[in-house]
Amino acid sequence: MSMEILLGIDVGTSGVKVVASSMDGRMLRDSVARYPTTVRQDGDGAEQDAEVWWSTLLDICSTVVAGDPVAAVAVTSQAPTLVPIDACGVAAGPALTWLDRRAVGQGERIENIAPGHRHGGDPFFGTAKLAWVQEERPEIAVRTAQVLSANGFIAHRLTGAAALDDSTASLMQAFDEASGRFDERLTGAGFGLELLPEVVPTTQIIGTVTSAASSLTGIPAGTPVAAGAIDSIGSALEAGALEVGDPLVEMSGFSSVTILPVPGGTRVPGFIHSRHCVPGVDLLITAQVTAGATVDWLNRTAGGEQDLRELGPLQERSRPSRLTFVPALAGERTPSWNQRTRGLIDGIDLGSDGVDLMLAAMEGNALALATDLRILHEHGFEVPRILSTGGGSASDVWMQIKADVLQVEAARPRTGHGAAHGAAFLGGLAIGRLDIADIRGFSGEIRSRFTPDVAMREAYERKLERFGRLLEVARDR
Repeated sequence: MSMEILLGIDVGTSGVKVVASSMDGRMLRDSVARYPTTVRQDGDGAEQDAEVWWSTLLDICSTVVAGDPVAAVAVTSQAPTLVPIDACGVAAGPALTWLDRRAVGQGERIENIAPGHRHGGDPFFGTAKLAWVQEERPEIAVRTAQVLSANGFIAHRLTGAAALDDSTASLMQAFDEASGRFDERLTGAGFGLELLPEVVPTTQIIGTVTSAASSLTGIPAGTPVAAGAIDSIGSALEAGALEVGDPLVEMSGFSSVTILPVPGGTRVPGFIHSRHCVPGVDLLITAQVTAGATVDWLNRTAGGEQDLRELGPLQERSRPSRLTFVPALAGERTPSWNQRTRGLIDGIDLGSDGVDLMLAAMEGNALALATDLRILHEHGFEVPRILSTGGGSASDVWMQIKADVLQVEAARPRTGHGAAHGAAFLGGLAIGRLDIADIRGFSGEIRSRFTPDVAMREAYERKLERFGRLLEVARDR
Protein backbone atom coordinates (compact mmCIF):
# COMPACT_ATOMS: atom_id res chain seq x y z
CA MET A 1 0.00 0.00 0.00
CA SER A 2 1.40 3.38 -0.98
CA MET A 3 1.98 6.09 1.62
CA GLU A 4 2.28 9.83 1.05
CA ILE A 5 5.85 10.87 1.77
CA LEU A 6 8.06 13.91 2.13
CA LEU A 7 11.28 13.66 0.13
CA GLY A 8 14.52 15.17 1.40
CA ILE A 9 17.70 15.42 -0.67
CA ASP A 10 21.10 16.50 0.65
CA VAL A 11 23.95 17.33 -1.74
CA GLY A 12 26.86 16.79 0.61
CA THR A 13 30.58 17.21 0.15
CA SER A 14 31.17 13.46 -0.11
CA GLY A 15 27.93 12.35 -1.73
CA VAL A 16 24.20 12.74 -2.15
CA LYS A 17 21.64 11.30 0.26
CA VAL A 18 17.92 10.88 -0.32
CA VAL A 19 15.39 10.23 2.45
CA ALA A 20 11.71 9.36 2.28
CA SER A 21 9.95 10.48 5.46
CA SER A 22 6.44 9.77 6.64
CA MET A 23 4.24 12.64 7.72
CA ASP A 24 4.82 11.65 11.34
CA GLY A 25 8.58 12.04 10.99
CA ARG A 26 9.67 8.45 10.52
CA MET A 27 12.42 7.72 8.00
CA LEU A 28 10.95 5.12 5.68
CA ARG A 29 13.76 4.65 3.18
CA ASP A 30 17.10 6.21 2.41
CA SER A 31 20.03 5.82 0.08
CA VAL A 32 23.48 7.36 -0.24
CA ALA A 33 25.79 7.55 -3.27
CA ARG A 34 29.24 9.11 -3.29
CA TYR A 35 31.19 11.30 -5.70
CA PRO A 36 34.70 12.78 -5.73
CA THR A 37 36.15 16.22 -5.08
CA THR A 38 38.96 17.38 -7.36
CA VAL A 39 41.69 19.09 -5.38
CA ARG A 40 43.50 21.33 -7.85
CA GLN A 41 47.26 21.67 -8.01
CA ASP A 42 47.14 25.41 -8.75
CA GLY A 43 46.46 26.48 -5.17
CA ASP A 44 43.63 25.84 -2.75
CA GLY A 45 41.09 24.74 -5.33
CA ALA A 46 38.44 22.14 -4.49
CA GLU A 47 35.97 21.51 -7.30
CA GLN A 48 33.11 19.15 -8.07
CA ASP A 49 31.14 18.38 -11.21
CA ALA A 50 27.54 19.46 -10.68
CA GLU A 51 26.42 17.16 -13.47
CA VAL A 52 27.74 14.29 -11.36
CA TRP A 53 25.57 15.49 -8.47
CA TRP A 54 22.59 15.11 -10.77
CA SER A 55 23.57 11.75 -12.29
CA THR A 56 24.35 10.38 -8.82
CA LEU A 57 20.95 11.52 -7.58
CA LEU A 58 19.30 9.76 -10.51
CA ASP A 59 21.03 6.51 -9.54
CA ILE A 60 19.22 6.34 -6.20
CA CYS A 61 16.20 8.65 -6.20
CA SER A 62 13.54 6.42 -7.77
CA THR A 63 14.40 3.58 -5.38
CA VAL A 64 13.77 5.85 -2.39
CA VAL A 65 10.55 7.27 -3.87
CA ALA A 66 9.43 3.69 -4.56
CA GLY A 67 6.32 4.80 -6.40
CA ASP A 68 4.77 6.55 -3.40
CA PRO A 69 2.97 9.88 -3.78
CA VAL A 70 5.27 12.74 -2.76
CA ALA A 71 3.77 15.71 -0.94
CA ALA A 72 6.84 17.95 -1.29
CA VAL A 73 10.56 17.95 -1.99
CA ALA A 74 13.29 20.07 -0.41
CA VAL A 75 17.03 20.02 -1.04
CA THR A 76 19.77 20.95 1.42
CA SER A 77 23.45 21.09 0.56
CA GLN A 78 27.06 21.87 1.32
CA ALA A 79 27.43 25.63 1.36
CA PRO A 80 28.35 28.05 0.10
CA THR A 81 29.18 25.99 -3.00
CA LEU A 82 28.49 27.76 -6.28
CA VAL A 83 28.06 26.36 -9.79
CA PRO A 84 27.87 28.38 -13.04
CA ILE A 85 25.24 27.26 -15.54
CA ASP A 86 24.66 28.20 -19.16
CA ALA A 87 21.44 29.39 -20.76
CA CYS A 88 20.28 25.76 -21.11
CA GLY A 89 20.84 25.01 -17.43
CA VAL A 90 23.93 22.88 -18.05
CA ALA A 91 26.96 23.37 -15.81
CA ALA A 92 29.26 25.82 -17.62
CA GLY A 93 32.21 24.84 -15.46
CA PRO A 94 33.07 23.07 -12.23
CA ALA A 95 31.31 23.91 -8.99
CA LEU A 96 33.61 25.78 -6.62
CA THR A 97 32.96 24.12 -3.27
CA TRP A 98 33.02 25.76 0.13
CA LEU A 99 36.46 24.17 0.50
CA ASP A 100 37.83 26.15 -2.47
CA ARG A 101 39.72 29.13 -1.07
CA ARG A 102 41.55 30.53 -4.11
CA ALA A 103 39.65 33.82 -4.22
CA VAL A 104 41.70 35.51 -1.48
CA GLY A 105 42.36 38.71 -3.41
CA GLN A 106 38.75 39.05 -4.54
CA GLY A 107 37.52 38.57 -0.96
CA GLU A 108 39.84 41.30 0.29
CA ARG A 109 38.59 43.71 -2.41
CA ILE A 110 34.97 43.04 -1.48
CA GLU A 111 35.77 43.67 2.18
CA ASN A 112 37.44 46.97 1.29
CA ILE A 113 34.45 48.17 -0.74
CA ALA A 114 31.67 46.83 1.52
CA PRO A 115 32.93 46.34 5.09
CA GLY A 116 30.83 45.97 8.19
CA HIS A 117 28.95 42.75 7.52
CA ARG A 118 28.90 39.61 9.67
CA HIS A 119 31.24 37.64 7.43
CA GLY A 120 34.71 38.75 6.40
CA GLY A 121 36.81 38.34 3.31
CA ASP A 122 37.67 34.63 3.51
CA PRO A 123 36.89 32.90 0.18
CA PHE A 124 34.80 30.35 2.09
CA PHE A 125 31.99 32.90 2.16
CA GLY A 126 31.31 32.42 -1.51
CA THR A 127 30.81 35.88 -2.94
CA ALA A 128 34.47 36.22 -3.93
CA LYS A 129 34.20 33.02 -5.99
CA LEU A 130 31.92 34.87 -8.43
CA ALA A 131 34.64 37.42 -9.17
CA TRP A 132 37.35 34.76 -9.25
CA VAL A 133 35.62 32.94 -12.09
CA GLN A 134 35.19 36.22 -13.99
CA GLU A 135 38.87 37.05 -13.68
CA GLU A 136 40.60 33.66 -13.69
CA ARG A 137 38.30 31.50 -15.85
CA PRO A 138 37.04 33.80 -18.63
CA GLU A 139 36.26 30.80 -20.85
CA ILE A 140 33.73 29.69 -18.23
CA ALA A 141 32.48 33.21 -17.48
CA VAL A 142 31.56 33.84 -21.10
CA ARG A 143 29.25 30.81 -21.10
CA THR A 144 27.70 31.55 -17.69
CA ALA A 145 24.10 32.75 -17.63
CA GLN A 146 23.51 32.25 -13.89
CA VAL A 147 25.31 31.01 -10.79
CA LEU A 148 23.41 28.68 -8.48
CA SER A 149 24.02 27.17 -5.06
CA ALA A 150 24.38 23.40 -4.83
CA ASN A 151 20.82 22.90 -3.57
CA GLY A 152 19.62 25.51 -6.07
CA PHE A 153 21.18 23.53 -8.93
CA ILE A 154 19.23 20.38 -8.04
CA ALA A 155 16.01 22.36 -7.44
CA HIS A 156 16.53 23.98 -10.85
CA ARG A 157 16.91 20.57 -12.48
CA LEU A 158 13.70 19.42 -10.85
CA THR A 159 11.60 22.50 -11.67
CA GLY A 160 13.36 24.70 -14.24
CA ALA A 161 13.16 27.59 -11.73
CA ALA A 162 16.19 29.41 -10.32
CA ALA A 163 16.35 30.83 -6.80
CA LEU A 164 18.89 31.52 -4.06
CA ASP A 165 17.58 30.57 -0.64
CA ASP A 166 18.18 33.11 2.08
CA SER A 167 20.12 30.73 4.34
CA THR A 168 22.79 30.37 1.64
CA ALA A 169 22.69 34.09 0.87
CA SER A 170 23.09 35.04 4.54
CA LEU A 171 26.15 32.79 4.73
CA MET A 172 27.87 34.79 1.97
CA GLN A 173 30.16 37.79 2.20
CA ALA A 174 28.51 41.24 1.98
CA PHE A 175 24.94 40.01 2.42
CA ASP A 176 22.97 42.86 3.98
CA GLU A 177 20.74 41.41 6.70
CA ALA A 178 18.66 44.58 6.93
CA SER A 179 17.66 44.66 3.26
CA GLY A 180 17.84 40.94 2.53
CA ARG A 181 20.04 41.68 -0.47
CA PHE A 182 23.73 41.97 -1.22
CA ASP A 183 25.40 45.26 -0.39
CA GLU A 184 24.53 47.89 -3.00
CA ARG A 185 28.09 49.22 -2.88
CA LEU A 186 29.09 46.16 -4.92
CA THR A 187 26.58 46.83 -7.70
CA GLY A 188 28.32 47.31 -11.00
CA ALA A 189 31.75 46.70 -9.48
CA GLY A 190 32.43 43.62 -11.60
CA PHE A 191 31.97 40.97 -8.91
CA GLY A 192 29.27 39.04 -10.79
CA LEU A 193 26.47 39.47 -8.25
CA GLU A 194 24.02 40.02 -11.10
CA LEU A 195 24.45 36.31 -11.94
CA LEU A 196 22.80 35.22 -8.70
CA PRO A 197 19.05 34.50 -8.77
CA GLU A 198 16.49 36.23 -6.58
CA VAL A 199 16.94 35.65 -2.84
CA VAL A 200 13.88 33.87 -1.41
CA PRO A 201 12.94 32.23 1.92
CA THR A 202 14.02 28.61 2.41
CA THR A 203 10.40 27.46 2.63
CA GLN A 204 9.16 29.25 -0.51
CA ILE A 205 7.80 26.91 -3.16
CA ILE A 206 9.76 27.82 -6.29
CA GLY A 207 8.06 25.43 -8.70
CA THR A 208 6.93 21.88 -9.28
CA VAL A 209 8.67 18.80 -10.63
CA THR A 210 8.56 18.81 -14.43
CA SER A 211 7.52 15.83 -16.52
CA ALA A 212 11.09 15.44 -17.78
CA ALA A 213 12.51 15.43 -14.25
CA SER A 214 9.78 13.06 -13.10
CA SER A 215 10.70 10.48 -15.72
CA LEU A 216 14.32 10.52 -14.52
CA THR A 217 13.82 10.67 -10.75
CA GLY A 218 10.55 8.86 -10.11
CA ILE A 219 9.21 11.92 -8.27
CA PRO A 220 5.66 12.54 -9.53
CA ALA A 221 5.26 15.46 -11.92
CA GLY A 222 3.67 18.45 -10.24
CA THR A 223 5.23 17.79 -6.83
CA PRO A 224 5.99 21.12 -5.06
CA VAL A 225 9.69 21.90 -4.57
CA ALA A 226 10.89 24.29 -1.85
CA ALA A 227 13.82 26.65 -2.31
CA GLY A 228 15.80 24.53 0.16
CA ALA A 229 18.62 25.47 2.49
CA ILE A 230 22.15 24.91 3.69
CA ASP A 231 22.81 21.52 5.26
CA SER A 232 23.04 23.05 8.74
CA ILE A 233 19.33 23.85 8.61
CA GLY A 234 18.54 20.26 7.65
CA SER A 235 20.53 18.99 10.61
CA ALA A 236 18.98 21.59 12.93
CA LEU A 237 15.46 20.55 11.92
CA GLU A 238 16.18 16.86 12.30
CA ALA A 239 17.75 17.30 15.73
CA GLY A 240 15.17 19.79 17.03
CA ALA A 241 17.39 22.89 17.18
CA LEU A 242 14.51 25.16 16.32
CA GLU A 243 14.36 28.08 18.72
CA VAL A 244 16.62 30.08 21.01
CA GLY A 245 17.46 27.93 24.04
CA ASP A 246 17.49 24.62 22.16
CA PRO A 247 20.65 22.48 22.39
CA LEU A 248 23.72 22.83 20.24
CA VAL A 249 23.77 20.36 17.36
CA GLU A 250 27.02 18.87 16.13
CA MET A 251 26.97 17.63 12.54
CA SER A 252 29.92 15.40 11.64
CA GLY A 253 30.61 14.42 8.06
CA PHE A 254 33.50 15.42 5.81
CA SER A 255 33.80 18.45 8.09
CA SER A 256 32.52 19.10 11.59
CA VAL A 257 29.95 21.82 12.14
CA THR A 258 28.10 22.87 15.27
CA ILE A 259 24.82 24.73 15.11
CA LEU A 260 23.27 26.81 17.87
CA PRO A 261 19.92 28.64 17.52
CA VAL A 262 20.41 32.28 18.56
CA PRO A 263 18.43 35.51 18.26
CA GLY A 264 18.28 36.99 14.77
CA GLY A 265 21.11 39.41 14.07
CA THR A 266 23.58 37.82 16.51
CA ARG A 267 27.20 38.54 15.66
CA VAL A 268 30.24 36.73 17.07
CA PRO A 269 33.54 37.67 15.39
CA GLY A 270 35.26 34.76 13.69
CA PHE A 271 32.18 32.58 13.60
CA ILE A 272 29.62 31.73 10.90
CA HIS A 273 26.08 33.07 10.92
CA SER A 274 23.07 31.98 8.91
CA ARG A 275 19.38 32.63 8.88
CA HIS A 276 17.31 29.71 10.15
CA CYS A 277 14.08 28.66 8.46
CA VAL A 278 12.33 29.77 11.68
CA PRO A 279 11.51 33.52 11.62
CA GLY A 280 13.55 35.62 14.05
CA VAL A 281 16.09 32.86 14.67
CA ASP A 282 19.63 32.62 13.32
CA LEU A 283 22.12 29.79 13.49
CA LEU A 284 25.51 30.48 15.06
CA ILE A 285 27.94 28.02 13.50
CA THR A 286 31.39 26.73 14.34
CA ALA A 287 33.21 24.72 11.70
CA GLN A 288 36.28 22.60 11.19
CA VAL A 289 37.36 21.96 7.62
CA THR A 290 38.23 18.28 8.07
CA ALA A 291 36.77 15.90 10.66
CA GLY A 292 35.33 12.78 9.06
CA ALA A 293 37.67 13.52 6.17
CA THR A 294 40.64 13.18 8.55
CA VAL A 295 39.32 9.90 9.91
CA ASP A 296 38.71 8.52 6.41
CA TRP A 297 42.12 9.71 5.18
CA LEU A 298 43.86 8.07 8.12
CA ASN A 299 41.94 4.83 7.62
CA ARG A 300 42.97 4.70 3.96
CA THR A 301 46.57 5.69 4.62
CA ALA A 302 47.46 3.71 7.74
CA GLY A 303 44.76 1.08 7.97
CA GLY A 304 46.05 -1.48 5.52
CA GLU A 305 43.88 -4.56 5.97
CA GLN A 306 42.48 -3.24 9.26
CA ASP A 307 39.60 -0.82 9.65
CA LEU A 308 41.02 1.53 12.26
CA ARG A 309 37.53 2.75 13.11
CA GLU A 310 36.54 -0.62 14.59
CA LEU A 311 35.11 -0.29 18.07
CA GLY A 312 37.06 -2.99 19.91
CA PRO A 313 40.69 -1.90 19.39
CA LEU A 314 39.80 1.75 20.03
CA GLN A 315 38.03 0.92 23.29
CA GLU A 316 41.01 -1.09 24.52
CA ARG A 317 43.39 1.89 24.35
CA SER A 318 43.79 4.12 27.37
CA ARG A 319 42.73 7.74 27.11
CA PRO A 320 43.75 10.46 26.71
CA SER A 321 45.90 9.19 23.88
CA ARG A 322 49.65 9.64 24.28
CA LEU A 323 49.56 11.32 20.85
CA THR A 324 48.14 14.77 20.13
CA PHE A 325 46.71 15.27 16.64
CA VAL A 326 45.81 18.69 15.19
CA PRO A 327 43.40 17.53 12.45
CA ALA A 328 43.57 20.65 10.23
CA LEU A 329 44.41 18.81 7.02
CA ALA A 330 43.01 21.54 4.76
CA GLY A 331 43.28 24.73 6.82
CA GLU A 332 40.99 26.14 9.47
CA ARG A 333 37.65 27.85 9.49
CA THR A 334 36.40 29.10 12.86
CA PRO A 335 37.76 31.04 14.58
CA SER A 336 41.10 31.80 12.87
CA TRP A 337 40.21 31.42 9.16
CA ASN A 338 43.81 30.42 8.53
CA GLN A 339 43.80 28.49 5.29
CA ARG A 340 47.53 27.68 5.64
CA THR A 341 47.11 25.72 8.88
CA ARG A 342 48.01 22.09 8.38
CA GLY A 343 47.82 18.90 10.41
CA LEU A 344 50.31 18.05 13.11
CA ILE A 345 50.92 14.85 15.11
CA ASP A 346 52.90 15.14 18.34
CA GLY A 347 54.33 12.36 20.50
CA ILE A 348 54.62 9.68 17.84
CA ASP A 349 57.27 7.00 18.36
CA LEU A 350 58.22 3.51 17.19
CA GLY A 351 55.54 2.00 19.40
CA SER A 352 52.72 4.01 17.83
CA ASP A 353 50.34 2.21 15.53
CA GLY A 354 47.31 3.02 13.43
CA VAL A 355 44.86 2.62 16.30
CA ASP A 356 46.83 5.19 18.31
CA LEU A 357 46.62 7.58 15.37
CA MET A 358 42.87 7.02 14.93
CA LEU A 359 42.21 7.62 18.62
CA ALA A 360 44.29 10.80 18.50
CA ALA A 361 42.45 12.01 15.39
CA MET A 362 39.08 11.58 17.11
CA GLU A 363 40.41 13.37 20.19
CA GLY A 364 41.82 16.14 18.01
CA ASN A 365 38.39 16.80 16.51
CA ALA A 366 36.87 17.01 20.00
CA LEU A 367 39.68 19.29 21.23
CA ALA A 368 39.17 21.65 18.28
CA LEU A 369 35.46 21.69 19.09
CA ALA A 370 36.25 22.50 22.73
CA THR A 371 38.40 25.44 21.57
CA ASP A 372 35.44 26.89 19.67
CA LEU A 373 32.97 26.30 22.48
CA ARG A 374 35.19 28.17 24.92
CA ILE A 375 34.82 31.23 22.73
CA LEU A 376 31.05 30.79 22.60
CA HIS A 377 31.08 30.67 26.40
CA GLU A 378 33.03 33.94 26.49
CA HIS A 379 30.24 35.54 24.42
CA GLY A 380 27.54 34.34 26.79
CA PHE A 381 26.42 31.19 24.98
CA GLU A 382 26.36 28.21 27.33
CA VAL A 383 26.42 24.65 25.97
CA PRO A 384 25.19 22.25 28.69
CA ARG A 385 24.83 19.33 26.22
CA ILE A 386 25.22 18.53 22.56
CA LEU A 387 23.17 16.55 20.05
CA SER A 388 25.30 14.72 17.47
CA THR A 389 24.10 13.84 13.98
CA GLY A 390 25.69 12.72 10.74
CA GLY A 391 28.12 9.92 9.98
CA GLY A 392 30.55 10.80 12.76
CA SER A 393 27.89 10.24 15.41
CA ALA A 394 27.74 6.52 14.58
CA SER A 395 30.95 5.81 16.51
CA ASP A 396 30.36 5.15 20.22
CA VAL A 397 34.04 5.76 20.96
CA TRP A 398 34.00 9.14 19.24
CA MET A 399 30.81 10.12 21.03
CA GLN A 400 32.32 9.23 24.42
CA ILE A 401 35.48 11.15 23.58
CA LYS A 402 33.41 14.25 22.85
CA ALA A 403 31.53 13.91 26.13
CA ASP A 404 34.78 13.50 28.08
CA VAL A 405 36.65 16.34 26.36
CA LEU A 406 33.74 18.79 26.57
CA GLN A 407 32.53 17.51 29.95
CA VAL A 408 28.92 17.68 28.82
CA GLU A 409 26.41 15.03 27.82
CA ALA A 410 26.64 14.01 24.16
CA ALA A 411 23.38 12.55 22.86
CA ARG A 412 22.44 10.78 19.65
CA PRO A 413 18.85 11.58 18.60
CA ARG A 414 16.56 8.83 17.39
CA THR A 415 16.47 10.46 13.98
CA GLY A 416 20.17 11.33 13.68
CA HIS A 417 20.36 10.52 9.97
CA GLY A 418 21.69 13.90 8.88
CA ALA A 419 20.56 16.84 6.80
CA ALA A 420 18.51 14.88 4.24
CA HIS A 421 15.90 13.88 6.82
CA GLY A 422 15.67 17.49 7.96
CA ALA A 423 15.28 18.49 4.31
CA ALA A 424 12.16 16.33 4.18
CA PHE A 425 10.81 18.22 7.21
CA LEU A 426 11.62 21.49 5.45
CA GLY A 427 9.44 20.37 2.55
CA GLY A 428 6.62 19.68 4.99
CA LEU A 429 6.98 23.18 6.45
CA ALA A 430 6.94 24.69 2.97
CA ILE A 431 3.54 23.22 2.09
CA GLY A 432 2.04 23.80 5.53
CA ARG A 433 1.67 20.13 6.38
CA LEU A 434 4.12 20.37 9.28
CA ASP A 435 4.79 23.05 11.86
CA ILE A 436 7.52 23.64 14.43
CA ALA A 437 5.57 21.78 17.13
CA ASP A 438 5.35 18.71 14.88
CA ILE A 439 9.08 18.75 14.21
CA ARG A 440 9.90 19.19 17.89
CA GLY A 441 7.85 16.09 18.56
CA PHE A 442 9.74 14.10 15.93
CA SER A 443 13.13 15.00 17.38
CA GLY A 444 12.42 14.55 21.07
CA GLU A 445 13.45 10.92 21.45
CA ILE A 446 17.10 10.23 22.26
CA ARG A 447 18.56 6.94 21.05
CA SER A 448 21.70 6.94 23.22
CA ARG A 449 23.41 9.19 25.73
CA PHE A 450 27.09 9.50 26.60
CA THR A 451 27.82 11.06 29.97
CA PRO A 452 31.20 12.63 30.71
CA ASP A 453 33.69 10.76 32.86
CA VAL A 454 34.50 13.39 35.49
CA ALA A 455 37.71 11.51 36.37
CA MET A 456 39.06 12.50 32.95
CA ARG A 457 38.38 16.22 33.33
CA GLU A 458 41.84 17.27 34.49
CA ALA A 459 43.67 15.03 32.00
CA TYR A 460 41.73 16.43 29.07
CA GLU A 461 42.12 20.00 30.34
CA ARG A 462 45.89 19.48 30.26
CA LYS A 463 45.63 17.96 26.81
CA LEU A 464 43.54 20.91 25.63
CA GLU A 465 46.27 23.29 26.78
CA ARG A 466 48.86 21.28 24.84
CA PHE A 467 46.56 21.15 21.83
CA GLY A 468 46.32 24.95 21.90
CA ARG A 469 50.12 25.31 21.85
CA LEU A 470 50.45 22.85 18.99
CA LEU A 471 47.69 24.62 17.09
CA GLU A 472 49.76 27.80 17.13
CA VAL A 473 52.66 25.83 15.61
CA ALA A 474 50.35 24.36 12.97
CA ARG A 475 49.16 27.86 12.06
CA ASP A 476 52.69 29.21 11.71
CA ARG A 477 53.22 28.15 8.10
